[in-house]
Amino acid sequence: MAHSEHTTDTVASRGKAIYQRLPGAIEKCHTGKFLAIDIETEDYEIDGQGTAAINRLLLKHPDAVIYLMRIGHRTAYRLSIRLDKCTYSPPTR
Repeated sequence: MAHSEHTTDTVASRGKAIYQRLPGAIEKCHTGKFLAIDIETEDYEIDGQGTAAINRLLLKHPDAVIYLMRIGHRTAYRLSIRLDKCTYSPPTR
């Protein structure tokens, strides 16, 4: 199956469904680690680094369609910004 056939929603829903079928011990033993799941083969890798889990999975399945999650968390990564007060002075002419 080609990657273009998968929408992000499809990858996410299939990845979540596969995760629900995995043994509960995965969450108990690996909370905070990354889980990369190939949604086509249902094979997976776990690592403390998301890229390491993905790379090992790609070594086994070069055409993998991967769903990445952080075990025990709602999202794999947290994005945040810090806004500091700053003064802006428009250039004078």
